[in-house]
Amino acid sequence: MTDAALATPAVSATDTIRTIGILHFTIGVRDHIAAAKFYSEVLGCRHIRSSERYAFMECGGSYFVLARIPNYVNPNNPGEETHHQAFMVAPEEFDRALAIMQARGVELIKYSDEGYTTFPGRHAYFHDADGNGIEIINLYKK
Repeated sequence: MTDAALATPAVSATDTIRTIGILHFTIGVRDHIAAAKFYSEVLGCRHIRSSERYAFMECGGSYFVLARIPNYVNPNNPGEETHHQAFMVAPEEFDRALAIMQARGVELIKYSDEGYTTFPGRHAYFHDADGNGIEIINLYKK
């Protein structure tokens, strides 16, 4: 490391880190290869590459990682959508997305188009094979 990298700037315990975005998020799964196939074939995400433990994915310029977890624990109970990742679709794609999920036998957990103030829109929730919640949203402009 350089001396500049080791230099400690003056900060206080009340300072906040100035993050500029999110590079990726990670979703735990039982089988990262099978999960990558689902996320690419069903949700249209791009599978960048896989390693022994990870599948690196891209969706509309954002990234996520599917991580094989040896002692995987389902984050949701059946019928729950609390723990989920939201994937945006265009207004004209929303109904098509619902039809695709139904045609593939993926159970609709919840649908709503009312009551959302932070992210208004049409929301549909599903589970992947590992119980991870997937939200498909047509986000309305405020």
